[in-house]
Order: sequence, then structure tokens, then C-alpha cells
Amino acid sequence: MPAIKKIIMSMGIMFMLPGCVGFHYQWNHAKGRTQQVKQKSIEGLWTGSWQSAKSSHRGKLRCVIRKTSPDSYAFFYRATWARFITGNFRINCIVNSDQGTWRFSGTKDLGILGGKFSHSGTGSATAIRAEYKSEKGEGGIFTLSRPDASPH
Repeated sequence: MPAIKKIIMSMGIMFMLPGCVGFHYQWNHAKGRTQQVKQKSIEGLWTGSWQSAKSSHRGKLRCVIRKTSPDSYAFFYRATWARFITGNFRINCIVNSDQGTWRFSGTKDLGILGGKFSHSGTGSATAIRAEYKSEKGEGGIFTLSRPDASPH
């Protein structure tokens, strides 16, 4: 039995590692490229939290937003729950800007565990608030702000 546990744990780590590496690459690349001086845009680094509307679950949330075309942005998320379990995903969103306010929405299929996930919200140069929901019945709120100067 111990050999099976080791194999399962190794496979779990291998499946989680690419997402972890991908998020950290995006975070460090955005940090080095913009140094958060481009705050007249929704692009860049964000930190905050998520909270489920269905349960009392909540956790930390980090996001890197990168422009991919004139009205499309990639949102790279890293969420934490139960203090040590993390998950990463990317969602492409259509973003519209009007006098310093950005409105965005996007959907992503998170596979068998999460199903179709969607989120929409508004942001300014300093704060983002979004609602999320999944076809599995989960939903809630993301709140994000620009990180301080300390390393994350």
C-alpha cells in the first residue's frame, strides 16, 4: 500500500506543478516588466481573496492580468483554500473601459471537477470586484487590490 500512496502523491504533484510554475512565471514576469507603474490600466498584479456565497469557504487570491488583444485580457489566478491547498487557472475575458472603469466577463471549462466557470466584474486602477459561478452550483465573490511593495 505505501508504494501506491507514493505513486498517487507523485502523480498529484506532477499535475499541479505545471499550473504552479505557469502562475509564478506570469507573476514574476509581470512584476519585472511593469513594476506596477502602469496603474492607469487593469493590467498587472493583484492580490485579495475569494469567498463562497454558498458556504463559508474563503481563501487568498492572486491574479496577473495581461492584455492579449485590444479588448481581450488573460486573467491568471492562483487561489488558496484550507490554508494550504492551491489551484491555478487562466480565464480569457473581454474587457471594456469607460473613463477609468473596466468591465469584464469570461468563461472557462474547468473540467470534470469544476465544470463551466464564469466570472464578471468591474475594476479600477486600484480595485477589482467580481462575481463567479460554476455549473456545479458554486458561486461567490473575488475582491482584489494592487499588492503593496512587499514580496509575495
